[in-house]
Amino acid sequence: MPDSQLTKKALSEAMKKLMSKYPMEKIKIKDITKLCNMNRQSFYYHFKDKYDLVNWIFYTEFVTGIQDSLDKSHWELLEKMCEFFYENRAFYSNALKVRGQNSFSEYFTEVMHSIIHYQLEAVFKDDENHDFYATFFADAIRVSITRWLLDGAKLTPKEFVGLVKTAATEVAYKLLKDTEKENHSSLSLNNDNISYHYGSDIDKIKSGDID
Repeated sequence: MPDSQLTKKALSEAMKKLMSKYPMEKIKIKDITKLCNMNRQSFYYHFKDKYDLVNWIFYTEFVTGIQDSLDKSHWELLEKMCEFFYENRAFYSNALKVRGQNSFSEYFTEVMHSIIHYQLEAVFKDDENHDFYATFFADAIRVSITRWLLDGAKLTPKEFVGLVKTAATEVAYKLLKDTEKENHSSLSLNNDNISYHYGSDIDKIKSGDID
């Protein structure tokens, strides 16, 4: 392993140890470098800040491992991701509590957007709202996973993904059926109004009120 990768690995292990004990926002760069006997210059040579370090950890430990699996079922991929978060829930629960620019929460949303955008291409490639759909689902998944982890991950990854799947398919299907019923009812009312006015005009014609 090149020296650069060894340095990054040492910094990432130090960050993991610190995040197992302290909230991420309380951890300083000097705490990280002190734990692995490095100086601040070494840290900033490899990372912009502590958030960049956490994002790199996620990228190297998870994202690189699924790049050859993007054509698999999205539910299978989501379950694999949730299993990863579940196994490392203390670390990522801590990371997901932080909001704002460069945060892991923001980075995770970007990763999800890229994955979902790729997977939806076959279905929505000619749809001008393709990017909106990817953004919507990326935000929804990030919020759902964050809540699941911060609530203690009481559901197993399989159970959690099962509920997400239900929400995304069965609930959406029921809402679609309700919308179709509403549209049908609205059409029926419009037809009744047309029949009513048409009938009134016929009566007027018969009585000679209109030509």
